[in-house]
Amino acid sequence: QAGAAPATVAERHRPIGRWCAASRGWGGCGRAGNAPAGWIAVLVAAVAARRSILISGGTSSGKRTTLNALGHGIAPDERVVTIEDPAELRLPQTNVVALETRPASVEGTGAIDIRTLLRNALRMRPDRIIVGEVRGGETLDMLQALNTGHRGSLTTAHANSAYHALMRLETMALMGGVDLPIAAIREQIHRGIELVVHQERGSDGRRRIVEIVEIDPEATDHVLRSVPLGV
Repeated sequence: QAGAAPATVAERHRPIGRWCAASRGWGGCGRAGNAPAGWIAVLVAAVAARRSILISGGTSSGKRTTLNALGHGIAPDERVVTIEDPAELRLPQTNVVALETRPASVEGTGAIDIRTLLRNALRMRPDRIIVGEVRGGETLDMLQALNTGHRGSLTTAHANSAYHALMRLETMALMGGVDLPIAAIREQIHRGIELVVHQERGSDGRRRIVEIVEIDPEATDHVLRSVPLGV
């Protein structure tokens, strides 16, 4: 079964990004100048209000570290299921079930992928689901989870901008093997994801949040509203 060891991470230490002190929440990010105070306040409030958030960015832009910082804002009494490849998040809540993908054995059997873990996670009665990164057909399962009562869940995706991240979600959802029209997938995106946080790694090596947008759930196309710095 997907939830059985070694897919479940009991106690493991892995390095996470160091661009801010994510293990202590958002304090280190603000001090390092990686995220303006106004945006940090928006994200802290969004997590508390159970708004679903997608973090986008390129390779080594700090997505996983921001994901970890967001996770620190989840209430301590909530049941959280994390799904990663590999497991890196270090959350302070006591009721966290950490699931990790598993490659096939030398005999070619026993592989457990993100999609399998996500489907099993739905049976674990989670208050929130955190997927380290969506890369393929599991995107459709994640969107369905967001639209069926698992509000406030979090995930990341590789993309060049917030708008591009939504286009990539469409493409990856189509890889789910379910014959859905693009309009239906787009509606699931708009109804399931409320904020997109985009990050970039600058020429100086510093990882910064450069854009936060809200998604219009009523629009037929991707209509985004930028969250101003002063909010």
